[in-house]
Amino acid sequence: MRLRAQNRIVTGALLLLLLLVVAGALWSAPPARAEEPLRLAASSQPLGMATDHARGRYWVLDKSSGRLTLTAIKPDGTVEGTMNSRDNLTNAQALAFDSGEAYVGDIGGKRAQVTVYQVTEPWPGTEILKAIAYPLTYPDGSHDAAAILVDGSHRISVVTKGPNPGIYQAVPTPSRDTPSPLTRVANAPDGVTDAVVLQDGRLVLRTATTIYALDATSYATLGQADIGVTERGQSITESITAGQVLTAAGPSGVVTSLAVPGPAPATPQNPATRSANPQTQATTDPAENRTFAQTGTTTSVAIAAGLAAVAGLVVVLRRR
Repeated sequence: MRLRAQNRIVTGALLLLLLLVVAGALWSAPPARAEEPLRLAASSQPLGMATDHARGRYWVLDKSSGRLTLTAIKPDGTVEGTMNSRDNLTNAQALAFDSGEAYVGDIGGKRAQVTVYQVTEPWPGTEILKAIAYPLTYPDGSHDAAAILVDGSHRISVVTKGPNPGIYQAVPTPSRDTPSPLTRVANAPDGVTDAVVLQDGRLVLRTATTIYALDATSYATLGQADIGVTERGQSITESITAGQVLTAAGPSGVVTSLAVPGPAPATPQNPATRSANPQTQATTDPAENRTFAQTGTTTSVAIAAGLAAVAGLVVVLRRR
């Protein structure tokens, strides 16, 4: 009888230990993302947003004193840091990101020549010593613009607004020294304030109230949707979550998430890839770049190890 009582006590203690192990592992697991809306600083009025899918962050171009300044934002809205440049901009209005390169469109105001700046491997908390400037000229006089597109082959397009708005595409390899010509390739909706090339190749343009999805080859409209909120900023970017776009920013800095309207392409474009700078890789903290899936796997291993240890202890005690 005494042996059975001892076994019950040991079994109860082991079950309590097991519950503590499981509870501790679950407590340490991070919550799934996308439960809370992304928020920017309440005063933020982003001129442009762009997504670095490879490193899981967003870049924001805010109004500034004329200097090129970019801010890195984590998916939960936490500011990672800013990048500043010595380049003086006339009227920056747009931001794009493709394969490790950020592109800033100094395109605002009615003018015949604009400039798009390329920033290689942007990294929070560093200084942009010298961005690469690409001067571009319209073929049909002066235009005002607030949106640029950069596709998987790094080809730049400018989307104008005002009378007769259109999409103007640059040559595949624009010159850094002399202005390169733009070619009008399609009409655009009236009042476009920002645009983005999705990873599957579709183009998404936005106005103050509406988003439009376009086919990248024919520029035909695939679908449109109302944004539904009034926003101080009038930017758009692709969400890190596939199939969604973000527009910013509404009341209290809330960023709106919307499904991309219209059908996805039958054969998505394979975006160009670019290897990271070794120096950048060396400064990266692996723990900061863990995904939920990676930390979830670690948690599962820890739980399995705890269960195995408890089971082994039970077997040893029962043999005595």
